[in-house]
Order: sequence, then C-alpha cells, then structure tokens
Amino acid sequence: MRRSGPNWWETVFFGLLLLIAGFILIRSPLFEVDAIEVHGNSLLTVDEIVSVGGLVTGTNIFRVHLGEAGEKLATLPLIKKAHLERRFPSTIIVEVDERKPLVLLNIEGVFWDVDEDGVVLRQQTVSTEGLPVVTGAEPDSQDLQKALRVASELTGELKEQLSEIHVSEGYRITLYTVDGIQVHLGQTGRLQLQGMILAEVLETVRKSGKTVEYIDLAEPDKAVIKYREE
Repeated sequence: MRRSGPNWWETVFFGLLLLIAGFILIRSPLFEVDAIEVHGNSLLTVDEIVSVGGLVTGTNIFRVHLGEAGEKLATLPLIKKAHLERRFPSTIIVEVDERKPLVLLNIEGVFWDVDEDGVVLRQQTVSTEGLPVVTGAEPDSQDLQKALRVASELTGELKEQLSEIHVSEGYRITLYTVDGIQVHLGQTGRLQLQGMILAEVLETVRKSGKTVEYIDLAEPDKAVIKYREE
C-alpha cells in the first residue's frame, strides 16, 4: 500500500536544489554590484555617502546589508533619513533626505549651519549667502528655538533682508537688516502680523531714501520708526 504524505527524499532533493541555487547566486559575477546610485544629495557628495555607508562595488548584491548601511548614513548630521534598495541584478539605490541649513549659529565666534529642527550640521563661514546669523543663543536652547521660528516664518524677500537675529533676556528678539537697521520684535507673540508690517515699513523706507536707526514692532499696532538725524 502506497504511503500518503510528503516524500522525505523529495524534501531533501528540493532542499539541496535551493542550497545549490543560493550558492550560485552568491558566487555569480552577474550579481556583483557594479553601480551605486545616490539621489537627493546636494550638500554631501556621492563619494562621502558611499564611503560612510560602507558600500563597495564588486560585492555580491545579496551580501550588501542595506539596514546597516542606512544606520551608518543616519549618523551624519546632514542626513535626516536614508533609504536603500537593490535594483537587480547589480545596482544599489541610495535615497537621502538632507537637512537644509536655515540659519548660522554663532558659537564663540565660530559659525555653524543649523536646520529648522535645531540640529547643528557643520561649521561654516559667515559669508554663506541667504542665511541670517543667530546671536545670543546656545545649541539645544529655547533661545535658539525662538530664533528658528522667526527665521522660518519671515520668508521670501523679507528673510533675504535679514543679516542677524539676536535673542536677549526674556526671549526678546531684535533683527538686523543687511542695511544695518535694528528691528525690535520683543517676544514675537504676533510674528505673522509683525512680519507683514515690517515688509511694508522697509518698502516705505526704501522709497523715501531716508536713513532709519531702528524700527520698534514690539507692539505691531503701534509701530515706531526712528529716523537717523542727518
């Protein structure tokens, strides 16, 4: 009488076939990595990303530890997150989401890029275009978070006119424009309104040709403009 159920020899045979197939795949030159594509980077070079991730061409694509490489890349301050995948037969794809500098933070005379989350990215020069310098604040502080909020909400042409964001006692904010005008915002409880009024005031000042010493918007409904005596 024929015995029912799976044949033991068949199970062994197919198991051996899988082992042989796996061995062939791991040893086959067809699956050796010959290309590593990096997307989403603008601050870091491809070579920097490939090196930190420990990615090497010539490695069998099945032996590349994508999770481990992603963890290594996540240690870089400039990378917010990284995703890696295999494109068969021989390509590794690296997608990175870089942190974007929002301000320059002055730490004891040295300037550092800082992103919107307050992460210190890398040492920089004060000549970096388009980034206001934050003074009076330390890393990982409420003062810095206050300055970052100002830099985030004052956008467009208004932001381009800022050269410095100073935080003083009581989280009071003073801005300095590229033309040297002081702008007192106080505690920035009404930042959106303050920004709208500031843009209008600066445009009026520009058209008038007069020299302004400071603008006080601590109470935006009662804006004060102090002109410099000629």
